[in-house]
Amino acid sequence: MRSLFAAIAIIFAAPADAADLPKFKAQEIDTGLKIGYAVIVTDIDGDKKPDLVVVDQHKVVWYRNPGTRDGEWTKFTVLDGKTRPDNVCVAAIDIDGDGLPELVLGAAWKPFDTTHAAQLVWLKRNTDATQEWTVHELPCDEPAVHRVRVFDIDGSGKPAIVHVPLMGRGSSAKGNWTDGKPVRIVALKVPAKDPEKKENWKAQVLSDELNVTHNFCPGPGGGFARKGRSVLVGSYEGVSTIYPEGPADKWTTKLMHAANQSNPKGSRGASEIKLSGDNRGVIATIEPWHGNQVVVYTPGKPNPESAFSLDRHVIDEQLRWGHAAWFADLDGDGVDELLIGVRDDPNPKLGDTFKERRGVRVYKCTDGKGARWERTILDDGGVAVEDLTAADLDGDGKIDIIAVGRQTGNCKIYWNQGK
Repeated sequence: MRSLFAAIAIIFAAPADAADLPKFKAQEIDTGLKIGYAVIVTDIDGDKKPDLVVVDQHKVVWYRNPGTRDGEWTKFTVLDGKTRPDNVCVAAIDIDGDGLPELVLGAAWKPFDTTHAAQLVWLKRNTDATQEWTVHELPCDEPAVHRVRVFDIDGSGKPAIVHVPLMGRGSSAKGNWTDGKPVRIVALKVPAKDPEKKENWKAQVLSDELNVTHNFCPGPGGGFARKGRSVLVGSYEGVSTIYPEGPADKWTTKLMHAANQSNPKGSRGASEIKLSGDNRGVIATIEPWHGNQVVVYTPGKPNPESAFSLDRHVIDEQLRWGHAAWFADLDGDGVDELLIGVRDDPNPKLGDTFKERRGVRVYKCTDGKGARWERTILDDGGVAVEDLTAADLDGDGKIDIIAVGRQTGNCKIYWNQGK
């Protein structure tokens, strides 16, 4: 059986010693968040400059891009207190076809409530995007909605909303959250008419086989995934892929790697997960679930007994509670760097002997294959990272980094200064 990643496993030549990373200059644009749950980049006001959207505990806010590094990122409220707390995740999608993004928001975040349905809504701008937006309900029968993303899952050219709950209905702490129903991973396609009506949205279950997920990302297309994109998920089971097979509405879930199963009765597997964007087929995870390892998977030798062959590489174990992963080509050499967000400081009472604090870390591949990486700590203690992302915010061709903090309640931009 052909490997899902065979078509993209291109090995780049690289010197033995990695070049120095670009220099970065930090700018803190907000220190007043209750909890910075999530951050995304999208052009809210249609001025061709990427803005920032941040999910706060009871609010959703956006910051207008001033167009210069030294300008003020003016903050506007999209929503304040109109959903069931906490708000937890967000994605941008043009629902009404006007060329400007609406926002999909996951709310009613109560991680240990596996009995009651959470809340999924979409937010429509009014005439003035700087005023509060209108809330429209989406179908949501799942408890503990945790992550939402938007991408083309079937090759139609139209993005779908994909949301992944944290835990399955009826699971309990006594059963390590695996004694209830599995997590239902659901996709919603924008209806042709009247998206304001909840009943016009139809939910499609992509998977109901995993327990205790955490994050997911679009996987590669082609191979098993045909014309659309597969879905990569980090969960207690490990690293899994979900892809369409057979009839158009039939999706299959396959385990690619069991990840870290050192504590089978506790937190295990993987939590954060991200696929590199440079066609090397490199997958990064945090392991075990909410764990202390940064792990990279590279395409392995073909295995006739398995559709998947991944080599696992632990590249960092000096962290507590890794909570974000992203890939971006920071130095413009065509090979992605790995960005990791760490949420907590080391805790000697729990056995931590390292001194590295919460914050943002960058890893550069040093062998051209993805097995060896060089770590740079970009921010040591300045942000308790709940989420991070990367984009060129000022149009200079260099990728900048944006992070939001939980305990620190802040939003920071790390401007790429070049070398």
